[in-house]
Order: sequence, then C-alpha cells, then structure tokens
Amino acid sequence: MRVLITGIDGFVGSHAAEFLSSLGGVEIHGLVFPGSDGKNIASLRSHIALHAGDVSDVSTLRALFLAIKPERVIHLAGQAFVPTSFRDPIATYRINIMGGLSVLEAARGLSEETGNAPDIILVSTGEVYGPASLPLVAEDAPLEPQNPYAASKASIDLIGQDYGRSFGLSVKIVRPFNHAGPRQNPVFVCSDFGRQFAMIEAGKKKAVIDAGNIDVFRDFTDVRDVVRAYWAILERRPAHSVFNVCSSRAVSIGDIIHEFEVAAGFRVEIRRDELRRRKTDVARRIGNNARLRSETGWEPGIPLRQTISDVFNWWRNELSASP
Repeated sequence: MRVLITGIDGFVGSHAAEFLSSLGGVEIHGLVFPGSDGKNIASLRSHIALHAGDVSDVSTLRALFLAIKPERVIHLAGQAFVPTSFRDPIATYRINIMGGLSVLEAARGLSEETGNAPDIILVSTGEVYGPASLPLVAEDAPLEPQNPYAASKASIDLIGQDYGRSFGLSVKIVRPFNHAGPRQNPVFVCSDFGRQFAMIEAGKKKAVIDAGNIDVFRDFTDVRDVVRAYWAILERRPAHSVFNVCSSRAVSIGDIIHEFEVAAGFRVEIRRDELRRRKTDVARRIGNNARLRSETGWEPGIPLRQTISDVFNWWRNELSASP
C-alpha cells in the first residue's frame, strides 16, 4: 500500500506518519516544502520517502503522482491559522485552494494515464459552519465561513466534492474540529497554554497565563484520534463523502486552562489579552460525529486529560532540551 501525505512534516502529518509506520505494510511518501528542517519526522526518516515541492504547483504534483503512483493520499498541507488568514488572505487562499486543486488534478491525471486513481482524504475544517446555532453541528448544516481561512477551506471542500461527482474520483472530505497534541505550533490554544505552563514550571515566567476569550466552547479531539479517523474512512470506504471529525463534547477554554493546572500541579492567574481575541469568534462550535461513528466504527479513544498532560510534558521536554 503506497500512501502519500502532503505536509507530512507538520503537526498532523507527523502523527499520521507515526500511525502509518506502526501498521506495517505501508510504503509512506511525504511531500514537504523545500527547505523544511523535518524536525517533527526526524525519528521516522528511515521509514519515509520524502519529496520536496510546493503543493500549490500543479505540475509538481502531477509529476509526483505519476512517479510514485499513490494508492491513497492524505492531503494535510495548508495554512491553518485564522489570524494569519486575516493578515494575508491571498496566501491563505493560494495554498489552501490551489494546494487542494493540485492534489485533485494530479489524481485526475494519474487516473487518465494509468486507469487507477488514489483514494483521497481532503481536509476541510469545522470552521466552515460559522455561527451554526444547533447544539451539535452535522454535515448537512449550511456552510457560513466567518474568516478567510474558513472561506478557503469551504471553497476546496466544495471543489473536492465536485471532483468526486464530475470526474469520478474517490474523494472524502473531512471537517475536523479543534484538535491538539504534542508538536503543535504554539499559535494554537492548547499548545500555547502548554508552553506557558512549562515556562512557569521552569522559572522562565510568572504564574500568569495570558489568554484571549476563555468563555467560548470548543470541541477538542486528540490528534492521534484524528489521524485514526482519517485512516478508518480510507479503510471502510463509507457511502457518504463528507465527515465531521470531532469528539461531540463541549469544553470551554477556561476548562482547558484548568486541565493544564491539573497536569502541572499548580494554579495560575489568568490575564486577559485583548490582542489574542479573534476579530470574529463563535461562542460555541461543537460537532456531531454520529455519521463518522456509524459508517466507520471509529470512536475517540484518548481522553482530554491525557491530551493535555501529553502536551504539557512535550513542552517540558522541549524547554529542557533548549539552551
């Protein structure tokens, strides 16, 4: 089984590579941006064939697909931070829309050349639903993106569905809600808090956590459960083409801070930082994972407390290893 992971050196990509390497019988190929240090996948380098290139370059992707003939593709490369999308919407649209289009076109080209096209996981986001008012947002809710990042993902989400209908490609759209775990960039909330708590423990920061809006509720899933969900969809080949990937549990950002207090063993003061608030924010976004569970048998397996503890310990190790 040949599998190509775009953005394999990123947060989710590195966990996907770890998961696939544990299965055995999987030939793992990864696309990385030229110049990547590959830190997140350093321990896996002997198990992965790496290919450098810009995911938004259609010709690069076509050549790569023809060379390795992947049977499955997990497309993870992209720009995923909402504030960055406000600062640079053009770059966000380019990499998220053109990156996805390049993957789809490369798969279409491979199908025309060889008669075989890969099964594709195309990653959208739970952000596409915007201010949905339902207690649990299901896949048939309208798409109402509230920021450039979400709009870019809604666009490639719909394009991916169309490629399935118009060109007969096997494309599954996944809409992950918030996910967390070791190796995540500290621009994201759980990793940010983990880093701050580790700095406090190391004596590099006062016992004060800088936070934005701690009263919003989100749906957090461990990244290792997220990549299991992607693989379950590829394995089961379910009937539907769009799937929420989420825990269906509501957790406030304030609750996340408390869980870090439990993991670290000390209490902190919370300092509200208005610069950390989003220009547009949704008070509550919780996904309905019933379709994913019923059609693949997937269940989230890692409790939030373990995720938070693993994030804290990862940052603790990172700080102790730095000069």
